[in-house]
Amino acid sequence: MKKPNLIDRLRKKKMMKSRPKIGVCWYTEPEWAQIRAAAVDPELFEASYSAWLAMAEEALREFSQTGVRPEKVLVHADALLSWCRSHNRPNDSAARSAYVAELIGTQKADYA
Repeated sequence: MKKPNLIDRLRKKKMMKSRPKIGVCWYTEPEWAQIRAAAVDPELFEASYSAWLAMAEEALREFSQTGVRPEKVLVHADALLSWCRSHNRPNDSAARSAYVAELIGTQKADYA
């Protein structure tokens, strides 16, 4: 298979950067378990980390197909729970999303 030329590669890179970026909560298995245990909405989590991981990977593929550039943002339980306390918010899906959006906006995100 022929490798794309430099101009085509640069065009593709520019196009990828122009796509809207969305932060996606990303967890290691221990962090996922800790966040789920502290969540006010644990029923929204998959039954296991492996089930969550499969769902998350599929969501990334779907985002990419719609023209959105998903960014996996590592969520650390202690930092999230501290953020929830300081913002007087419960550990729920809306707070987790807001936390990741804030991390991306402030360039403090830890990407997976």
